[in-house]
Amino acid sequence: MIAANQVVDAASPAATRAARVGFFMAGFGLAIWAPLVPYVRARIEMSDAVFGTLLLCIGLGSLTWMPLSGLLVARRGIRPVILFSVALLALSLTGMALTESLWILALALFCFGGSLGVIDVVFNIQGVMIERDTGKRHMSNFHGMFSLGSICGALALTVALTLGLPPAVGTLLMVALIVLANLAVSSGFLRDRAPAGGVAFVRPSAAVLLVGGLCFIVYLAEGAVLDWSALYLTETKALETAKGGLGYASFALMVTVGRFAGGPVVNALGTARTIAYGGLLAAVGIALTLITAHWGWALLGYGLCGMGCANVSPVLISSLSRQQQMPVNQAITAATTIGFAGVLAGPALIGLIAHFASLTLAFALLAVLLMGLVLGSRRFSE
Repeated sequence: MIAANQVVDAASPAATRAARVGFFMAGFGLAIWAPLVPYVRARIEMSDAVFGTLLLCIGLGSLTWMPLSGLLVARRGIRPVILFSVALLALSLTGMALTESLWILALALFCFGGSLGVIDVVFNIQGVMIERDTGKRHMSNFHGMFSLGSICGALALTVALTLGLPPAVGTLLMVALIVLANLAVSSGFLRDRAPAGGVAFVRPSAAVLLVGGLCFIVYLAEGAVLDWSALYLTETKALETAKGGLGYASFALMVTVGRFAGGPVVNALGTARTIAYGGLLAAVGIALTLITAHWGWALLGYGLCGMGCANVSPVLISSLSRQQQMPVNQAITAATTIGFAGVLAGPALIGLIAHFASLTLAFALLAVLLMGLVLGSRRFSE
């Protein structure tokens, strides 16, 4: 066992193991919110409009805190930032499960989004440092652990609630699991400060902006499928309302499978072709959902989209270790923040286009954007 005060090298198995567990538990923590939503709505009286506004607190928290992640890592090191963020995540989930105050719920959601945003950026920084020191590609596997954690988190709390546990008790059990798992591997969190960068903000270079913009497209697609695929399937493909969630389930399942299979694929194709083929496959998947008349083929289309998107963001983040214009931690912070904005903007843009034109046109434009990944991939030849 590694001593608690020993500095861990990024190339050590302990660092890789800690990153895998950390990514898994980050996804696990994110997914706990979904099963809690009906109970929160029942406990705190509010209109749909108020609840929609509250949900913005999650995104605002992430976008407010994510830009500070690089600075925190540069000044404090990875390990203390992760442990603090996990503690804040635990407190925010506890507050969301217990409070009867609208204002405390808003604060808890803000901290929930903020802590997860920082965790996401900092684990990506650790992942890139591991890849740099080991000379091996790990990011697809790391992001696959996040996807698997999201599935397991939602299932775990759902099972606990189904067995009759009160929401507060079930949530506290999940919180305890998150904290204990992170503490168990905390010796593998890198404690050395990331190189350079003591300033809060660095103007992103063109290469970093390109990575952020392409991540934006991938995350926009994920947000669009998450929030609009069910409606599209039930309204245009005659799928039963109760089965509307199968669209995103197909997408998420293939993202997870694609990421765990991603190491050999990325090694064989390289960064540029992984991005290009991924964007092409994702665009074809969305196109299939538009041209088919049967919902079964549409589900296949969403699955193809997920498979195409699966390894694009991991290889894009990995590529930042090879740029020289910015400190790596600041570059990852900037690109991840830009990309995450796509999760928030995607559903809104799809809704706006659907309102003034149609949902079909909105998804068609999404397919065009995904084709943009093919063009952008040319800058990543190795």
